[in-house]
Amino acid sequence: MNGVGPRIILIGGTYRGLCVLERLLERGERVVAFIGQEGGSERDFCPEILEMCDRHSIPARSAHKLGEEIVRWLEDRIRPDLAIAVGVDMEIPVAVGGNTRLGLLEVLDHSRDPAKPRVVLRQRGQDVLLRPLAAPADADDPEDGELWAVEEMLEAIDEYLSTLPAATRTAEYAVRYSAEAPGDDVLEALARTDQPGENTARLEQEAAQYLGADAVLALSSTAQAFALLAEALGLSEGDEVLCPGIGSKCAIDALRARGAAPVFADVEPGTLTLDPDRLLDGIGPRTRALLVAHPFGQPADLAGLYACAGEAGLEVIEDASAALGARYEESRIGRSPCAAVFRLPLAAGNLGLEPVLVSLSPALAERCAAFPPELRLRDGAAGLARSALERWDDEIAARRALARTYSSELGRYDAFRIPPTPEGRLPTYASFVLGVTRHARASAEDLNKLLAEAGIETRRLVSAVGGRELGELPAVDQARASSLLLPVHRALGEAQLDHVLDTLFGYAIG
Repeated sequence: MNGVGPRIILIGGTYRGLCVLERLLERGERVVAFIGQEGGSERDFCPEILEMCDRHSIPARSAHKLGEEIVRWLEDRIRPDLAIAVGVDMEIPVAVGGNTRLGLLEVLDHSRDPAKPRVVLRQRGQDVLLRPLAAPADADDPEDGELWAVEEMLEAIDEYLSTLPAATRTAEYAVRYSAEAPGDDVLEALARTDQPGENTARLEQEAAQYLGADAVLALSSTAQAFALLAEALGLSEGDEVLCPGIGSKCAIDALRARGAAPVFADVEPGTLTLDPDRLLDGIGPRTRALLVAHPFGQPADLAGLYACAGEAGLEVIEDASAALGARYEESRIGRSPCAAVFRLPLAAGNLGLEPVLVSLSPALAERCAAFPPELRLRDGAAGLARSALERWDDEIAARRALARTYSSELGRYDAFRIPPTPEGRLPTYASFVLGVTRHARASAEDLNKLLAEAGIETRRLVSAVGGRELGELPAVDQARASSLLLPVHRALGEAQLDHVLDTLFGYAIG
């Protein structure tokens, strides 16, 4: 679907209806439903139409079966902009047209009129387009003439649709993926404090206490944090670093900037974290370090991964960007002697603010002592970060409550796969990773579009780099194809949550 044209509902049931449906899909039009006429003829509501609708996730209904319920179905679920009726002789199109913004377009085939063969498009009782039919000279076979008439009908529909203005649907979502950014008063406060200061130092102390780390640095970007760790660990040209296929692009870019070569490994299908059992095959004579990611706040199997790293003599960097406050066993992620990078979201991405906390062992802290002081977080942003850190456990508790609701409600349907919670691991749920299973009626991409049309902002799961560079990683490929990230944040109200769930329920059962 092209996402800019009108939402079209097609009404028909014969071979012509099938041809029009196929042409609309070829054009990239947003066909949102199909109503078929089920009659005595073998070609009415033909199986090919149902198969095509199923393949493209287009809801299909029989007008004769549902009758007036069609109108309620349109009003409650489909909300089309334009109805196109092809060769249909029944009253239902009139009611359908009255429930659309652009009305009903009737496609009339008068190809058998001996006086004036033609195709006519009619709207609101007026002919809006007429195409005379002159059969090609070589159309001796009546069937060839029939195909010619169908092609002219399709050209007429193309011509009509090209006259419609592009839809100007804005990206105003009823349910945002992230919380709103602060206002102008925050901008003014930050403008007055453009250097590291007392708030910066106190944030580092408070974060170290929160994480159980020996030392914490507060920096102003994730990219700087990973670059600093790569330098402190002495990674250099030709060194290989074993990396998960799902993780931070900033970390990969920082490793490459040092001349190191990422070698990608597959993940556990459920948690999307590195699988310790699959690491040994990727460790070679030039492997120097292991990058461990905690995607969307889901803790990795640290015991297994650190055991592998210790056995192979590898340094470890943890990409904990979304895992601030996540727990593994009895400790928070980032407890010393771990080296981990965390983001502390301030809902202020449009202000260029990204407070980053780097937990360090004493040895690494000593190596980082001479880093450029201008990389440290500015005092104004550090003040905001301190306030956010004070409320962080409340934010995580709210996310976990939302995740429990998602899990309990959506886990009832075999169309969905909910993220697991392995024993001893407590995620932060920066996003809720909803899997779309083989039992679903449509793909994750189609569900993403459906939610967007319902005013719900979501995200698709992406890998650290392009698929070609990743190589053959089956679990990563499957996760990218079948996963959708639902919003999970404290500002998500009860009504908004109900809207998300109702839309997903409709997808699962409607």
